[in-house]
Amino acid sequence: MIISSLDTIIVDLPFKNPGPPSGFGGKEWTTITSLLVRIETDKGIVGWGEAFGFNCVTSTEKTIQDLIKPLLIGCKIETPQDIEEISNMLQLKLHIFGRYGITIFAISGIDIALWDICGKSNNKPIAELLGGIKSQSLTAYASLFKYDIADDTKNVSLRALEDGYNIIKLHENLIEPIEATRNAIGNNVKLMVDVNCAWKEEDISKILQQLLDCKLYWLEEPIWPPENFQGLANLRKQGLVISTGENACTHWQFKEIITQKAADIIQPSVTKVGGVTEMKKISQLDLTKVRMVPHAPYFGPGFVATLHVLTSLSPHSEIERLYMDLEQDLYKGLSNIDSKGNIFVPTDPGLGMEPDLEVINSCQRK
Repeated sequence: MIISSLDTIIVDLPFKNPGPPSGFGGKEWTTITSLLVRIETDKGIVGWGEAFGFNCVTSTEKTIQDLIKPLLIGCKIETPQDIEEISNMLQLKLHIFGRYGITIFAISGIDIALWDICGKSNNKPIAELLGGIKSQSLTAYASLFKYDIADDTKNVSLRALEDGYNIIKLHENLIEPIEATRNAIGNNVKLMVDVNCAWKEEDISKILQQLLDCKLYWLEEPIWPPENFQGLANLRKQGLVISTGENACTHWQFKEIITQKAADIIQPSVTKVGGVTEMKKISQLDLTKVRMVPHAPYFGPGFVATLHVLTSLSPHSEIERLYMDLEQDLYKGLSNIDSKGNIFVPTDPGLGMEPDLEVINSCQRK
């Protein structure tokens, strides 16, 4: 098969926030934005991908259209080996424009779509191509917005428990909301905190005992900059369980994280790291002393691809579900939990589900 066309579509999916207005990147969100990648072959097989993302989608889209599309049209795609060769080619030819960041975000969306095509052409779900479906469902955790106020954070966490989640992740950089939530939900509920790199290493010494008392399942990206691996290693020595890697790209950076003993948990993001191809390479690193729990606050093909990666390469890991009530859903409730707090893995060929074209049409950015 030959790649014959490539299109990009920005969709803004409306949602209701279960707490007060909030968002990430300095903006209040009322929609969650996804950059969809649609690739078609000369055999008529269509693959869907998703490239990071959120507030930078227009930059990522421009990179795909101007830099990647001319290189991709006409490439052969039959096997996972073909996808790896395409990924290597794109990374090599585009590294002069920035090895990581927007360039790899764009390649990630391409890679996911190509795995979707490869699965469909071989009549197998992506998970089977990666080594097999090892679990039909995955335990989800509620990943909350940042609220800052202790009562708000606590109340949204309690609602998530009522909705059926058994694991909670906060996005907070003040100790008060963290402590209030732990006191409200009790010690039997797993609680994580994502600081988004807001603290300095020396800041943590002032609240170290309070953090330890909160009995966190993990503390995510606690210090700036995220590549301060020695600082992260030092925090681990003080008894904190550290997770990191959502902003790392390619397996090379994760090899460095592991070598520096900077994390208990690594969190590659399929829409940022280089796609499914790089996720597979990361899973082949020495993971004897770390656990892979991908970053996945998405609702497009990136989320679906993460399900396949997890069930095949890290089936005992949890799946992140951004805690919101979608008003328009690309995958008709796929990301919703069941009564036990689990999310099921689609098993049809490729990604296993097709995005809802009516939702795409109604939510496409004009």
